[in-house]
Amino acid sequence: MAIIGVVLLVVGLALIGFTTIELLRLRRTARRLDDEVREAAARAGALPPDLVEALGAGGRRVIAIEILNPFELAESSTSLARPLSAVTPDLLRGLVYQRAVTMFRERSSEYGVEADVQVHRAD
Repeated sequence: MAIIGVVLLVVGLALIGFTTIELLRLRRTARRLDDEVREAAARAGALPPDLVEALGAGGRRVIAIEILNPFELAESSTSLARPLSAVTPDLLRGLVYQRAVTMFRERSSEYGVEADVQVHRAD
């Protein structure tokens, strides 16, 4: 009985090792393919995948705005922004973008503009 247990243990460990190696290989392949797709999309001038999914690739016109100075904007509105930018830059960046979305919605409605304002993440 002990021999069967040892054999099953060895076979189980071998399967775990093989599965781990295969998983790592597949992850490397997925990363490589993702990089290739992004390079091809950049060369073709395609929209990022999340925008294509949200907007389609038809004839609609879209304005994209990237805030290049989110930390400076945050610092201009509160003194806590500088320490927050060092500790949680992604959180602070997200707050700045949400505030920009809110401001754009409010201002555009003042001018009678009907707009669908959304935040999309890009690389």
